[in-house]
Amino acid sequence: MSALRRIGAVSSAAIALLLLSGCTGAAEPTAESSNAATKAPATSEAPDAEGGSDGTGQAVAEACAGIQAAVADVASVDTSDPAAALEALRGASASVTEAAAAVENAEVKPAADAAATALGDYVVFLDGVMADPANADMNAMSEQITALQTSITDLGTVCAAG
Repeated sequence: MSALRRIGAVSSAAIALLLLSGCTGAAEPTAESSNAATKAPATSEAPDAEGGSDGTGQAVAEACAGIQAAVADVASVDTSDPAAALEALRGASASVTEAAAAVENAEVKPAADAAATALGDYVVFLDGVMADPANADMNAMSEQITALQTSITDLGTVCAAG
């Protein structure tokens, strides 16, 4: 079980890095932006007060709010129980993938998709590690964590610039 504890510690560090990436510091979505997500998409190409428009009618701030909230949920995963943490990460990955699919803004979409893909890849990697912890490749884990952190940082950069 020491391999699982070590993996849990590394996963905890990865989640801490996500918090430090700056992406999860977005403002909470307002009732107005939450209601806007349930309405038909706007067709106006005029910039709005929330960060402009790219022609889809979805402002950068609006596009970032949903994906950043989903990414922030990753930080709440308790890694003290590796099996439970993996299950929670599966759920968080599904939420991030769903939030990325809802992004229509062309500036945010590539970064949102990259973050969802990196988190999904990390979860798949961890599935393999949990299946055979004695042969876990910690170098590959480091690469997975770096890819995930980079994608989250890139998303935070796009959202901060918008």
